[in-house]
Amino acid sequence: MHKPASITANLTRDPAPPRLRHVALIVESQVAPRRMMLTGVARYIQEHEPWAIYLKPFGVEKSLPNWLMHWNGDGIIAAVKDRASDIIASHGVPIVDIAGGLRHEQVPLVHTNDRSVGRLGAEHLMERGLVHFGFCEYTAEFWSEHRREGFRAALRDKGFDCEVYSMPPPGPGMGGPETYEQQQRALAAWLGALPKPVGVMTSTDLMGQQLLEACQRLRIKVPEEVAVVGADNDEPICRISSPPLSSVIINDHQRGYEAAALLDRMMSGDPPPREPVYVEPAGVHTRASTDIMAIDDAAIVKALRYLRDNACGRINVDDVVREVPLSRSVLERRFRRIVGRSINAEIVRLRINRAIELLTETELELKVVARRAGFGTQSYMNAVFKERLGKTPGSYRRAGRPGAATGGAIALPTAGSSRPDLHRAPAPP
Repeated sequence: MHKPASITANLTRDPAPPRLRHVALIVESQVAPRRMMLTGVARYIQEHEPWAIYLKPFGVEKSLPNWLMHWNGDGIIAAVKDRASDIIASHGVPIVDIAGGLRHEQVPLVHTNDRSVGRLGAEHLMERGLVHFGFCEYTAEFWSEHRREGFRAALRDKGFDCEVYSMPPPGPGMGGPETYEQQQRALAAWLGALPKPVGVMTSTDLMGQQLLEACQRLRIKVPEEVAVVGADNDEPICRISSPPLSSVIINDHQRGYEAAALLDRMMSGDPPPREPVYVEPAGVHTRASTDIMAIDDAAIVKALRYLRDNACGRINVDDVVREVPLSRSVLERRFRRIVGRSINAEIVRLRINRAIELLTETELELKVVARRAGFGTQSYMNAVFKERLGKTPGSYRRAGRPGAATGGAIALPTAGSSRPDLHRAPAPP
């Protein structure tokens, strides 16, 4: 006797859903870069299997021993200081460090390529024709030191150097208004002694805001006397600064995605990588603090401003010539001598940098990127990328997103070069 179909159907059970992996995010979410990293982790989870997330954002280090004793999970992404590192590293589950505080062999680091951050800041200031430079760093912070090293290396490549100012990193117990005033007086004294005009990079946007406040105290004109670029592109801090602060764009979203991808592989049994995973910055967000061309030749300044404002609008060399009261031959000769490359090379450089920003920060189709960056067609953009960068825009986007670290603005060759020099900071040792 056969059972009714309806009864048979009821007896058939759906397979049990796969067990969710339990992952702890020990990340201080009140800091803007950390929040951006969390969005990258969220994006990875949305694109792959879901995780059961335990988010421990506030006071992450205070109760870790007790909390980890009772937590039975599968993996950890952590951004903590040294005093909590032994506690986390000894927990016995895969761990990915995103802050550099866990110095253990089995704990891989996913971090910004801070030398590239410094290099981009230096290139940004040199593009404005400056010849005097300074760098402000936090003491005893490896990432700040690496940014200074990248900044100085880029300057030395072009025959320049910089003055360095160091201050203690901000944090609990660093004192109140009196300590801040002492810091500002010392910073103002250093700043006042620098030759002008000068370009200064700061390790962070917060330090950049402090530097701009010191300029106000000294009644130093920004950017005419001091041009300032920070790092992290922390929007509220950059906008509250006076004038608004230019900043190197850190790919914290990508760092979070990369950390999640690595943790997923480790939870599946892959060994941790022996070397850190470095994520490249995406470029520089230019604001009023570096809106200057420190070049004595008014015609070249006018040409550079026109290029900066219109390079993505399908212009050519003839359009630039019409804007400047010089013959084409004279303009091209003076432009190459002062800027170090031809007008056409500068147009291409600006378009590539814009395309890189769109490729790394948006999901726009490649044909839209080509149009907005001034290339017109995707095929022409592909040809330029292959010639200048050795890869297509599509492969550049994949490399500059999770899975690899390749991004940031580029500088095209100086006069006499036979091929492009991308001036990339080497991966930190």
